[in-house]
Amino acid sequence: MEKSGFFNSSDGDRVYDATDFAEYFGSLVSNGVFYATPTNLQVSPAIGLAVSVAAGSAWIKGYRYENTDALNMPLTTANGSNPRIDRIVVRLNQINRSIKIAVVDGTPAATPVAPELTRTSDIYELGIADVLVPTAATSIVTNNIMDTRLNTNLCGLVNSLVSAVYE
Repeated sequence: MEKSGFFNSSDGDRVYDATDFAEYFGSLVSNGVFYATPTNLQVSPAIGLAVSVAAGSAWIKGYRYENTDALNMPLTTANGSNPRIDRIVVRLNQINRSIKIAVVDGTPAATPVAPELTRTSDIYELGIADVLVPTAATSIVTNNIMDTRLNTNLCGLVNSLVSAVYE
């Protein structure tokens, strides 16, 4: 099938939807977080067993996400026998037509590992931080948080095919 666009409609002969625009912009701009400031979507400890995600924005598969205020993300109660690693993600959900910050719970183990990112046609995640939840923890400290925003396998920075525009 041949496709082209975007042209003005004449009597309804041109119909475009969000998917068409997302595919177009997704071909020009890579997935990742915008790095206008170093704190963009940075994860830090919050009160109790929770983390805070700073204001910022991201781009996933041609769709834009923006968080305008610090976002408190409670973590599941710590295991009494083993630590775990939770992953904080920016999740594109095509079914719900939304992008939101989410916590993916890790599995408690003597040597825990972070859960895998989901990357299917319906759900696509960018990992912005891994959080070690120690055995029986009631709070999180800075040393428990590994920033993964710059890891290109997990998240990375937004890049464009257009690196400079000259007049």
